[in-house]
Amino acid sequence: MDIEPAPCRCLLCQPATPDESQWDPRDRAIATNVRDHGWHIMGVTGDDTPDWAYSIGMWHTHGGYDICMTGLPVENAMALVAKIAVQVREGRALGAEKRRLNVIEGYEVATRPVHQSWYPAMFGAGLDFFQTPPWPMLQAVWPDRQGRFPWEQGADPERQDQQPFLWLARNEHPDSVWVSSSLTL
Repeated sequence: MDIEPAPCRCLLCQPATPDESQWDPRDRAIATNVRDHGWHIMGVTGDDTPDWAYSIGMWHTHGGYDICMTGLPVENAMALVAKIAVQVREGRALGAEKRRLNVIEGYEVATRPVHQSWYPAMFGAGLDFFQTPPWPMLQAVWPDRQGRFPWEQGADPERQDQQPFLWLARNEHPDSVWVSSSLTL
């Protein structure tokens, strides 16, 4: 693992309201999944952006990164995030700037650290659960059909806008639907 250890400050570790019945129903559901399975998968259907999904709780359970995927139908993104979470549970730790096999059949995915400027717009349920920005999050980036990633020369230009470059500060991101959308900070 290549992140600095930091104490988890999630609702389970340092509850602001010890009586869980007083928590928001969404937070109770997330906490239950984190306790029972080690993580919760949050799917987001974008209004004017592609869908995305992310894990909540892997930092709490495994002391490492949570993971997100963008630009795929929400059900697919959630399934792939869950697949990566299972790999982590089975001992395949996540790392930044790595390539990972056995997520999408026949292709690698690349992992990049998410810049904190994206958290308020994209990971609100996680912020509520962890009670701190940012917690360690990686973006799993998928390639085009030729195996090229969006930042690589020759990548399919029609696919490039489906995945934001979350490792860049939002105000430094190239013009795209992700920065001109209704996502709020």
